[in-house]
Amino acid sequence: MKGDRLMIQLTEEELLSYIKSSESDLNTLAEIHKLLVENNMKCSIDEIRQKIAPLHRDGYLGNEPTVDGVNMYYIIYYPEYDKESVIT
Repeated sequence: MKGDRLMIQLTEEELLSYIKSSESDLNTLAEIHKLLVENNMKCSIDEIRQKIAPLHRDGYLGNEPTVDGVNMYYIIYYPEYDKESVIT
């Protein structure tokens, strides 16, 4: 598809933004994958895991496992700022 982006081009902030735009507060990896595909983002399951793991480890995403073992991710912190106002 024309206009598709690769997962490697996606920043952590953009990924958090896509997750935040979800209708649900809790999302599985499959639901996150669906959000990305709907937004013309080409990605594999492994690429999603590789992007989500550091966000979870660093405290931006939380993980709430369900009774049947499915990991549900939720946003703990989303850095909302204007990129132009960041001090360099």
